[in-house]
Amino acid sequence: MDQGINRRSFLKLSAAGSAVLATGSGLALLTGCSSNDGPATGYKHFRQQDVDLLTPLVGAVLGPALTDVGATAEDGMKAFDDLLEGGMPGTRAALFQVLDLMQLGAARWYITGTWASFADQSEQEIKQTLTEWSASERSLSRMAFKGLTQPIHMAWYVKPVAARSTGYPGPPQKIIA
Repeated sequence: MDQGINRRSFLKLSAAGSAVLATGSGLALLTGCSSNDGPATGYKHFRQQDVDLLTPLVGAVLGPALTDVGATAEDGMKAFDDLLEGGMPGTRAALFQVLDLMQLGAARWYITGTWASFADQSEQEIKQTLTEWSASERSLSRMAFKGLTQPIHMAWYVKPVAARSTGYPGPPQKIIA
């Protein structure tokens, strides 16, 4: 008789999730994926491996929002980097842990459903990966999806040129008291 998730299965799932994250981050440290050589050229926070991993993803996530204003995925990455400037150090650290984990093929497969790096996928394959990733049954996958895609959108749409592309005329010119 299946009663859904009970306390014991929840604890088992939590222990397994912790083991996967610990193993993945340990492998990232051992393989050098987690090395911090400082920010990539032109960035305040993102390392070169982060730029390589995320640029194709940013292009697919923002798609027409970029092309509508004549921008590129790199412009989206710069906006994301600017957003990190105002973020809490703990939030940035959590983001970089997810990025380090996604550098490993096995962890990327577990989180996104694909072994291939985003840089090795066509735009159509990335869109398919995003569709499957967003519908994942695994809570870790859904958290990682939202933790990456929502800030990408926020970072882009706070830029004045991008905000105008949404159709909103901007803040009210006159506020009636």
